[in-house]
Order: sequence, then structure tokens, then C-alpha cells
Amino acid sequence: MKKLLTYAALLSASIILFSCGGGKKNDPAPEPVGESSWKLGSYTYTRGASAQTNKDGKAGMVVTTSGDGGNHGAYSGSALTIIFNNRGPGKYTLSTTAIMSANPTAALMALNCSIGTAVTTGSVLYSAPVNQSTTADVSIDAQGQYHVKISSPVNVVKKLILGGGIPGAPETTSLTIKDAF
Repeated sequence: MKKLLTYAALLSASIILFSCGGGKKNDPAPEPVGESSWKLGSYTYTRGASAQTNKDGKAGMVVTTSGDGGNHGAYSGSALTIIFNNRGPGKYTLSTTAIMSANPTAALMALNCSIGTAVTTGSVLYSAPVNQSTTADVSIDAQGQYHVKISSPVNVVKKLILGGGIPGAPETTSLTIKDAF
């Protein structure tokens, strides 16, 4: 459990690093704009940077926007944090990191999405709750990079408000992911 908490803290620090424009891409060449994106509620975000890790049977990635983060006012900027028991390519059930630790051989995934990361007025973190009927599809490309897709909307719940948050941000909203990597 201690390793998982350390791992989650490192991924959280990566969100801050990438949100501020630091860090570099792990992929060998830039991807075409629009190929990697996610939609939270009515706002669509496009990948600007990402980092991946694979250690001790857990894999994870942080995928963030860059620049104005979609120019969505208070909702500008977003970051996905995805952690999963590395069972290779296939379907993963959405869960929590605690349940993942208790079931290390199960194909489970914890999913978080922050919004408002490109503004200084505040941000909101949404998490996918346990027992979702929707699954995430994980694949691995020729360079060994993980790719995550969620085609059917997942209901996510507001978990954390930072720096005043976003006034009027809903308690629950939907999330889809088009090829996060």
C-alpha cells in the first residue's frame, strides 16, 4: 500500500509539472492534433504532453493539455491520471487504488480527471467510482506505449476542489477518452 501511495503521489506531481509547461513527452514524435483527446461534460481536451510508468505490476500515465488547455474559460486545462494493474492489453474495470492493491491480479483501473489546470482561479478533480458498468480498453503500440480508450460515457464524481475550484462545476459529469497515451 505504501508503494501505491508513493506511486500516486509521483503521478500527482507530474500533473503539476506538465500543467505548468515543464517536462517532456515520452513519445518519439508528436501526434497529430485531435488524435488523443478526452471529453469531460461538454468540454473536449486535446493531449499536449504525457508521461508513463510501469513498475511492480502497476502501470500508469498522466496526460495533460498544454497552452490554454482548450480555451474553455474557468474549465481551461485538464489532466488525466490513470493507474492500472498491468495485466497487458485488454478490458479493465474501473475501480480504486485500494481495491487494486487488494486484487493485484485483476484487470482494474483507477481514473481521475482534473479540470481548470490552465487557469489560476482554481481546479476540480473528478474520479470514476467503483462498480462502473463501463470498461476501459488498454492497448500497447509498437513503441511500448500504453493507450487507453473509453468510448461509452463514464459518470465521474467531484472529489477535490483546489484553489477555490470552479464555481458551478457539477457534482457528477460524464467522461469519455479517445486514445489517451
